[in-house]
Amino acid sequence: MSFVLTVVAFLLGICVGSFLNVCIYRIPEGISVVTPRSQCGYCHRTLKPYDMIPVLSYFLLGGKCRFCSAAFSVRYALIELLTGLLYVACFLKFGYTGTTFILFAFIALMIVVFFIDLDHMIIPNQLVLVGLILGGLVTLYQFFFSYAVYESPSYLNTLLGMIAGGGVMFAIAEISAFFYRGSSGLGFGDVKIFLVIGLFLGWRLTLLALWLSFVFGGVLGILLIVVLKKDRKMAIPFGPFIVIGTLVSLFFGGNITSFM
Repeated sequence: MSFVLTVVAFLLGICVGSFLNVCIYRIPEGISVVTPRSQCGYCHRTLKPYDMIPVLSYFLLGGKCRFCSAAFSVRYALIELLTGLLYVACFLKFGYTGTTFILFAFIALMIVVFFIDLDHMIIPNQLVLVGLILGGLVTLYQFFFSYAVYESPSYLNTLLGMIAGGGVMFAIAEISAFFYRGSSGLGFGDVKIFLVIGLFLGWRLTLLALWLSFVFGGVLGILLIVVLKKDRKMAIPFGPFIVIGTLVSLFFGGNITSFM
């Protein structure tokens, strides 16, 4: 039964990942994620359902449009696969519980944040708003059940998480802006998304996610400057590092904090 549910989690994940591809492309363009139906970006022919089977269709079509043979980016299939694998990891860690289904939504949101910020260097307010609404589910769920991510059942975890995430991030941005004469390098979207992360992770794991984000970002920055000789003033989106730090904290935070 556990194997069957793991497969179901994977299939659900790749299907959700297919929808996330739509969100990643359309939200920055201001296009509805519901209509119009998916179409080829080159010939604009509407895709058939069998052209959009998650992961599988990419390989069946040879990575090309059925109608005009224009190449599709392999990233679409990779995002679907990534979502499926993260859903499996979430199910294996938290089991068949309400916590798992809440985190499914959170993981989906984090994937969209990762790729939109990577492509456009923005975290749209729509994503923050959706995250805050979904985060309200955590408070509601915690009222009736036990939300497994929190280390204690206190209802203050949501509030403390938001303060720890958004508050500390805002302070860092302001202090950085002061020393760098108005330009901190941190967008306000980075601050706002940590409000959402705080709701889902609680204060302790949120602070860990914040620390890991700067560690991962700093390591890449050093590599770009020292190894690849990039300009130290080159703009680098911070959202992807926030997402990586958050997911590492979610799945391994307990093990990490036990050594700290």
